[in-house]
Amino acid sequence: MANTYKLIMKSGPDEGTEVVLDQDEMFLGRDDNNDIVVKDPEVSRRHARLLKQEDDYFYEDLGSTNGSFIQGLRLSTLTLLKPGTTISIGDKILIEYAMTVDLSATVVSLKTQIPRMSSIPVYVPPAEPLPPVMPPPPPPVIQPEPLSPTARKDKVKKILIIVAAAILVFCVIPWIIMEISDSWCSLFGGLFNAIKAGSCPVF
Repeated sequence: MANTYKLIMKSGPDEGTEVVLDQDEMFLGRDDNNDIVVKDPEVSRRHARLLKQEDDYFYEDLGSTNGSFIQGLRLSTLTLLKPGTTISIGDKILIEYAMTVDLSATVVSLKTQIPRMSSIPVYVPPAEPLPPVMPPPPPPVIQPEPLSPTARKDKVKKILIIVAAAILVFCVIPWIIMEISDSWCSLFGGLFNAIKAGSCPVF
């Protein structure tokens, strides 16, 4: 079953009447010879023509006296009708264009036109190989900078100075103090007498 197109008389002498549009060309007017007869003095004898092209109807005013209007605009050329469009003629007549869609026919049409997804070859691109995982680079080995001859000599001098200072502090200065104070025998008398008897007096 195809879609159904019709005109609904919203106001006027035939208010509530529905007229099915079942021809590719239909005429509207006051005269009985028209396909759609509207008995009103404001309607011309042959007022307008409805023309079907594919799945749409077009409305054409045929130079009527009182004209045809959509949303207050007078129609002067072939005009596409959309579902819900209201055509006014004169002061009292309102005609609504309606279309009923046959959903079952639409579903059948889609089933015949759209192939099943399983029958459509699907191209699956090959997976790209993952790049090899490289180990992190080893940390750089920091080599100590070689000492220049001058720096090497300075370092040796510092070591000698430290050694001389240690000898001076721990050896020479105590020896001088003990020599001046004659403390050898009082401190190391037993050692000296063991090495050489009578070296120090025995107290």
